[in-house]
Amino acid sequence: MSSGRLFIDGRWMVGKRTMNSINPSTGESIGPICEASGSEVEQAVQAARQALPAWKNIPVEQRCEYVRKASDILVSKYNEQGEMTDLKRLIMNEVGKRFVEADTEVIESSDMLRYFADASPGLLQEEVPELDKDLWPTKKSFVMHEPVGVVAVIKPWNYPLELPLWSIGAALVAGNTIVFKPSEHSPLVGLEIAKIFKQTGIPRGVVNVVTGGPNTGRALVTNSGVNMVAFTGSVETGREIAIECARRLRKVSLELGGKDAAIIAEDADIELTSNGLVWGAFCNTGQVCVSVERAFVPRKLEDKLVKEIVKKTEMLRLDVDIGPLISKEQLTKVEEHVSDALSKGAKILTGGKRPEAKQNGFYYLPTVLSEVSNSMKIISEETFGPVLPLIFVDSIAEAVNLANESRYGLGASIWTTNLPKGEEIARLLDVGMVWINDVNVAFPQCPWGARMDSGLGVELSKWGIYEYTNKKHINTELSQEKSRNWWYPY
Repeated sequence: MSSGRLFIDGRWMVGKRTMNSINPSTGESIGPICEASGSEVEQAVQAARQALPAWKNIPVEQRCEYVRKASDILVSKYNEQGEMTDLKRLIMNEVGKRFVEADTEVIESSDMLRYFADASPGLLQEEVPELDKDLWPTKKSFVMHEPVGVVAVIKPWNYPLELPLWSIGAALVAGNTIVFKPSEHSPLVGLEIAKIFKQTGIPRGVVNVVTGGPNTGRALVTNSGVNMVAFTGSVETGREIAIECARRLRKVSLELGGKDAAIIAEDADIELTSNGLVWGAFCNTGQVCVSVERAFVPRKLEDKLVKEIVKKTEMLRLDVDIGPLISKEQLTKVEEHVSDALSKGAKILTGGKRPEAKQNGFYYLPTVLSEVSNSMKIISEETFGPVLPLIFVDSIAEAVNLANESRYGLGASIWTTNLPKGEEIARLLDVGMVWINDVNVAFPQCPWGARMDSGLGVELSKWGIYEYTNKKHINTELSQEKSRNWWYPY
């Protein structure tokens, strides 16, 4: 069965070792998956290196056509919105997403691939800088966007289709070849990506997929044939990768943890804000890098807004709106964060435990906490679970100062009916992205980036495409002069 094999050099291969893919809703195995060894990773890297010269030298329009075909295949697998398909069912079974979330992920993934395919021919054209003609009347320059080489793409399970594709798509149109390692929690979705690109007819070796755990990822990151690593995951692993890439002087793009703040103004619409905060905190069971993990509530809105948040949270339905956490380890981490908060004075407004009706699987009730402080792990560390801590403040200035105290700098949201005021607040936040009156929306035309412990580099947009390129400047002297004024003799 090809779904459980490695995809190297355009062929399905049986690995020497196996591991299990687990359904987080039941805790049971979905089936055996190959765990790529160091030698199998080496095979994949060598396949990518051999495919690189031909791939980078074909016109960008041809490369884009393969990516466009991948988008079309996703559309055919997606079908109509609201219709169950095998791809969506696989996402639900392997990572516990609810149907609407899996439905949306397939749409967004296709949209991002199509953006790369449509925009790249124009963006990757040679550029001609305008030189100072008084100083350099006989000089002409142009800048080329060349591929980096073999890109190792290592992506997580929380968006097992979208996050890999927004890196793979950008890297491919720029002329790079790929070795992709999906998360050990979502290997089957990762192999679906291999199937999709195989269906496009893309040349052998351009896209390779190796499944496995941390040892497989380590073998890929340390392989001398890799020119760049694109990683999304934990801060700790991201630091290790950054150190390894620095040691080898390789490019690296990192999107790491977040502790996103929601700043609510006194003029915020209560219905809009409560709806947005509940979705922003609990979408994908809170397992989103830009989840609302801290909400700064004006004391003047404390009673009215908190009441609506709690009411809407208690209306969420298990297995319809809220799924399981990805693993027993993640469930334990959420419990530890809540326990630590309670021991330091926090109060549970709703939730705060495993649901009695779910003895199997890794479920935790959507939880709202109050009386939280910076001394608690629930505020200082990324929880990555269905917990919404509420912090009451007396002013926007206080909220901004507290929000900026975090070591994370990924995203934030602002909730206000005064849009110019919202934009002023956005400029004060030390983060890569800010949403006003919404949260957790990705646009392929706009950069997705971070600061501080949340990472380095950019995904999506033209800047995301340029992330996977090296710039080459070429200058030509147009005159026939035999010497230059600045040459010897002085």
